[in-house]
Amino acid sequence: MPKEKVYRGEADVKKEVKKLLTKHGWFWWCPPANGFGKAGTSDFHALRGGVFMAVETKFGSNRPTVLQRAFLQSIAAESAMAFVVDETSVGAFGTWLAAFDRATAAVSKNEQVSAEDGAAMLDAVARLTEKML
Repeated sequence: MPKEKVYRGEADVKKEVKKLLTKHGWFWWCPPANGFGKAGTSDFHALRGGVFMAVETKFGSNRPTVLQRAFLQSIAAESAMAFVVDETSVGAFGTWLAAFDRATAAVSKNEQVSAEDGAAMLDAVARLTEKML
């Protein structure tokens, strides 16, 4: 049985998000924070196959600020992906990325996305967007 990962803070969550984005082939970057960037901008921006994603990382009882939620909602309004990932939802993020990989591979072969992958992505999106509200 695999050992469960222990997250001690937001830095650990960010490290796992970086690892997952890299593993799944996303081009990602971390925009400058505070004095050098726009307030509320998400921790990660990522791009793959024409799909843009913004990811805000949190830990413990920390929640996105009003500006962070507004930024994520503006990204979602443009038909891009906008997620909040914390230590309790890293697994859902990995699940979404893996299902996205399989779905894009199917579409590239003119095949239908499996119902299981569609359901996995929808479940993950629900989990990863619940803290945006």
